[in-house]
Amino acid sequence: MVRLIIMLILLLMTVLVQAQTTDFTATGRVIGEKQEGLPFVTVVLQDENGTVVSSFYTNEQGEYQIDSNEKFSTITFQYIGYRSQVIVVNEGIPSVLTLVEDSVLLDEVVVQAKRPTIKREIDRLVFNVQDTPLATSNAWDIVKQTPGINATGDNLSIRGSQSILVTINDRKVMLTGEQLKTMLEATEGTQVEAVEVITNPPAKYEAQGNAVLNIKLKKNNLLGYKGSLSNRFKQTTYAMNTIATQQMYSGEKINVSGNYSFGNGTGVRYNEDNVYYQNGERWSSVMTRKNHIKGQHNFGVEMDVKIDSTLTFTMGGDGYINERSKGRYAIPTSIYNPQDIVESTYTTFNNRQAHMDTYTGYFLVEKMFNPSRKLLWSSYFTYENQKEDQAVLTKLNFKDQPRSEQFFATDNNQRTRLAVSGLDYSVDNEHSKVEVGGKYSIVKASYLLDFFDQQEGMTHYNAEKSNTYDYQEINWAGYASYTKQWKKWQAKVGVRGEYTGIQTRSTGIGSKDQSYFKVFPTAYLKYDLTDQQQLSFSYSKRIDRPSYSWMNPAKSYYNLFSYFQGDADLKAEISHNFSLNYAFNELNVEFFYNRERNPSMEISYQEDETNMLIYHYTNIDKRQLAGMIVNYSYQILPRWSVNTFLYLQHQEDYFYGVDQRIHKNDAFIFGGRGTTTVNLDKDNNWKAMLTYNFYTPTVQGSFTISGYQRTDFIMSRTFNQKKWTANLYVYNIFGSDRQVIKTQYANQYNYFKDYMDTQGIGIGISYNFGNQKVKHNNRQVDMSEKDRL
Repeated sequence: MVRLIIMLILLLMTVLVQAQTTDFTATGRVIGEKQEGLPFVTVVLQDENGTVVSSFYTNEQGEYQIDSNEKFSTITFQYIGYRSQVIVVNEGIPSVLTLVEDSVLLDEVVVQAKRPTIKREIDRLVFNVQDTPLATSNAWDIVKQTPGINATGDNLSIRGSQSILVTINDRKVMLTGEQLKTMLEATEGTQVEAVEVITNPPAKYEAQGNAVLNIKLKKNNLLGYKGSLSNRFKQTTYAMNTIATQQMYSGEKINVSGNYSFGNGTGVRYNEDNVYYQNGERWSSVMTRKNHIKGQHNFGVEMDVKIDSTLTFTMGGDGYINERSKGRYAIPTSIYNPQDIVESTYTTFNNRQAHMDTYTGYFLVEKMFNPSRKLLWSSYFTYENQKEDQAVLTKLNFKDQPRSEQFFATDNNQRTRLAVSGLDYSVDNEHSKVEVGGKYSIVKASYLLDFFDQQEGMTHYNAEKSNTYDYQEINWAGYASYTKQWKKWQAKVGVRGEYTGIQTRSTGIGSKDQSYFKVFPTAYLKYDLTDQQQLSFSYSKRIDRPSYSWMNPAKSYYNLFSYFQGDADLKAEISHNFSLNYAFNELNVEFFYNRERNPSMEISYQEDETNMLIYHYTNIDKRQLAGMIVNYSYQILPRWSVNTFLYLQHQEDYFYGVDQRIHKNDAFIFGGRGTTTVNLDKDNNWKAMLTYNFYTPTVQGSFTISGYQRTDFIMSRTFNQKKWTANLYVYNIFGSDRQVIKTQYANQYNYFKDYMDTQGIGIGISYNFGNQKVKHNNRQVDMSEKDRL
């Protein structure tokens, strides 16, 4: 009955409409002012009442064909960035129609729109940087202030785990620890647009790491040429200076950008090691690691070539060079008897030199088949080289023994090459999206350790302590993902399969091969309770493959009584991650649970027989953690806002100790970050930001790590119509980021104090030159990508 009524209504409408006759056929072509065909122009057929009868797109050459049985009276041609044209059918349809661009030059500030600083999406948390004073700092300072990230010393962690895949514009970064920190410090904050914290990454991302930290760098959106020159000076115990420049040119077909920064100065780090042995002795060492940095070079260049409206080619490269830095350490060690009286001493003199360089080249080809179908082919190659030499002299003054000296030296060379190529295809319709793709990668790493010691006053090569280690890993991966939106629901499911083959070869151990195939499902579900409230759930299975260097079994000596050693038998960690999220306007509340099998990490243990303190990278049995995260932003006054990030977490680590028994190390952790920003002068973009970070003691395998707190202040202001920007930084105001890392179980009792020299002040100034106008050209963009910003 309902169908019959609908049919009768449609018949009645056809009688009432006075328009073009049926069975209409026409062909034509739509071009631009430069006579080029315009692809995917929207062609809309309408009747006299303005009702849309039909709509479709032109092909890649701008051609179209009308073959309609419906009655219509007008044809409208719409193309974003061009003036729409309406053709009355009775007046004739031109075979070639020229559309005129609708471009206008606007001041840059006019088109700027304030975005929320913290935004929760279905599968990630996005921290927008542009509207904060952090944009005038560097990438490392920005990452440290990102909600959900804990940064202690050189290490980043998310939910207590340091298993993080770091990417820049979705390209994997090879560096970790101190090298990653150094590179990000050399990256100007003005290049950073946003930081994405993806705790349950979708199937499109490789399955490596418990979480993904993606740093999104800006794309140039200005016509013509624009550049900047900046200088940032930082004074802690010693001084560090960085000078940087950015150059950008944007045309109709080609965009070119480049950046370069150079930094040099001196850094220092303070440590104190204490080891308690079963005989009652305590060995206590104090070390001041002062490093003179000759030069840090960070550079990059990128070019976009728009072949036509549907095809874009991007190529570029970046690099980081840390010139030979030098460190000279004097490390006194006191040995206390059970009565806490010094009975013996020894002093270690370490002269160390280090050099590192890494280069990445990449290209991307993006093809738009129509507004909803897109193909992306991306490939990149990374080369990394590290060299570290040390000469260690130890002067011994042990009780009841004559004074003596011992010397050894090491030459450590590392080279890593990574090649990746992948295809991603997506069909993005109004209420659904399909993504499929595949990737191939190969990694080759080689490590050469040469050890020298003295015998009878002569320096000799020690073959027993030297080592050669080669590593190769190939990875084949494929994924499929489907997103569906209906009414108040949005669902996303995906699956990723990865095959991994590993070959290792090491002196004294020989060759080892392993291969495995794993499947990694992901699932997300979101429900809009109201226009302001959303409830979402997500799940992901992840893998954490050990770093290449962590599988190197060679002993890397710090001094006569301490060394670091990897584990050739390290296993890949598998984790299952669950998350339940509630969002209400600027409030985000997340409940999470993670379970990890065979997580790998660095632990320390002591040998009473040899008085050795050994740092060992190994697997522990398992880890599980559960907790809650709260993000809230509040606009107290039009010029005063507050952002808070708080988390509660209970973590349990289970590990096998030196006594071959399983031990449990757990902690209830409370931490967070509070940020308040004041806009002192809107016209001159004068802003001030105060941040406070803290967390209570945490655990990592056998380690118990003390609590942490830090307060920073940043202020920035523009002058002379935004051509000049001045910045003031006050780092670690109260000098409160010292930590104690302790191991205590069975016969193990050792701890070390760590203090990074971060308390200080920084001053920065930058000058912008070139075109400050934005071309407002509303061409079609991928709105799903835009929403991620």
